[in-house]
Amino acid sequence: MKIWAKTVVEEKITRDLLYEYEAITDSDEFVAVLQEICGQMDIPTPVATYVNFNHFVMFNNTRFKPRDFVESVDFDVLDIEAVPEKDKKRK
Repeated sequence: MKIWAKTVVEEKITRDLLYEYEAITDSDEFVAVLQEICGQMDIPTPVATYVNFNHFVMFNNTRFKPRDFVESVDFDVLDIEAVPEKDKKRK
C-alpha cells in the first residue's frame, strides 16, 4: 500500500511524499510509519494520538495541525492519506 503525505500552506501543497508500506495493523506501526515519513520530508514528527490512528483506519486519512507538533512548523496542515491500489486484473 501507499501513503501520500503532504504539507499545506494556505490551501497550497508545499511538500509531498508518496511512501510505500506493507500494512498498518496497530497504532505502534502507524507511529513508526509516521516517523519515517516525517524523517524523509525533513519535518518534525507530530504527537500522534489514538484518534489519529482511528481516523486513518476508518477514513484512510488523518490531519495534523501545528498544535500537534512540539516544535514549530512552517505549514498549516500535515495531511496523511492512504492511496488505494488499483486492481490490475485483466479480462
